[in-house]
Amino acid sequence: MFGTSGIQFDRDTNINFTFDQSHGAYQSSLWVAQAQTGVNGYSNITRLFYEFKPSDNGSADEWKGTFGNSVSSNNGSPTQTFTFLQDQVYALLLWSDSGSGKQFEQYASSSTFMNSPEWFAANTQFRRNDCLVSGCQQAVFGDFGLNPRSTESFTSINGGKGPEEYSSVTMAQLAQGTRISFDDAGDGNDRDFQDFTVSAELAPEPVTIFGSMLGIGALAAARGKKKRQQQPEK
Repeated sequence: MFGTSGIQFDRDTNINFTFDQSHGAYQSSLWVAQAQTGVNGYSNITRLFYEFKPSDNGSADEWKGTFGNSVSSNNGSPTQTFTFLQDQVYALLLWSDSGSGKQFEQYASSSTFMNSPEWFAANTQFRRNDCLVSGCQQAVFGDFGLNPRSTESFTSINGGKGPEEYSSVTMAQLAQGTRISFDDAGDGNDRDFQDFTVSAELAPEPVTIFGSMLGIGALAAARGKKKRQQQPEK
């Protein structure tokens, strides 16, 4: 599964995440987190991207942030690869500083059930109390539209399709590449889902040099045999 019900695969799976853009005055960072066994908690594992300032140029273009100007990663690349281990449950967490100077002031999870008072961040006393026990959807997955300059709702921008229509993607969609976008719960949690956007794509399986050589050798042998068969008898 890959969506608002969680992230889980039946084998070790590599996903490439590429930063797109951010909007809003919050200064945020996107993490991969893993659910803790036996408790309603999770731990940050890997930071994918982070804003080193709230936006490229103040409030211009709805506080737009782009990679290299206000957003970076640990290795300086706009694409990060993470290996999701078999049968483990994960989520993407958007942590935000709303201006207090605290990096982990508040969060929005890609997993809806984590956006509730029932879940907590490991090693902190922080919980989300603004959502009901069932949680609030704070992320959308798939082929959706966004328009930061528009005052229309997410549903209106997407032709009447609400956030619940963009709650998961298939492996086929992951293989082609898909988008994930968060609402950071600012502005009274307006759920415009345009505050932090990335793309996700299933990383291709590596091909070994030895395997490639075997394949090329077999192909050459097959072509040679076919050529001999086509030669006329003397």
